[in-house]
Amino acid sequence: MPSRKGLDLETGERLHYRGGLRSGDEIAVTDRRVLVRKDAETTSVPYTNVSEVSNESFNWFLTILSLALAGVGLYSISENAFVGVGMVLFGLWSVYRTYRHRDRVRIHTHSQAKPVEVFPEEVEALYDELEPAIDAVRADQERGEADGERSPEAA
Repeated sequence: MPSRKGLDLETGERLHYRGGLRSGDEIAVTDRRVLVRKDAETTSVPYTNVSEVSNESFNWFLTILSLALAGVGLYSISENAFVGVGMVLFGLWSVYRTYRHRDRVRIHTHSQAKPVEVFPEEVEALYDELEPAIDAVRADQERGEADGERSPEAA
């Protein structure tokens, strides 16, 4: 069982997963919400507010295009050194940026325009706990709505 120390968990709230982020921060999955601790700030996202969770793994297409741009830049240095060096630098910067954004997990919410973005160390372990927890809360919410619709008809 993961350690509850340092998290403001409510009484009775179960902690399913606690893991690290590549930035040195941490993420926790409970039975009701996701907690993201960055620096001294904790962001809480309840599952009832989550619209979508997406994972962006390494983008090979963009990497190949960036390396091709760097290759064309190397080839064109003899024709125009300024443009060639610029293309090489931009292509290499794009490869670096693509590598840094590998395994990005975005948690889209109904209340925020921007999604909560995290870069977990163990993406599979996070998803193994996050998806069932969100599905359980959504199923409970749907059952509650269905029970709410039945009670006026019975009366």
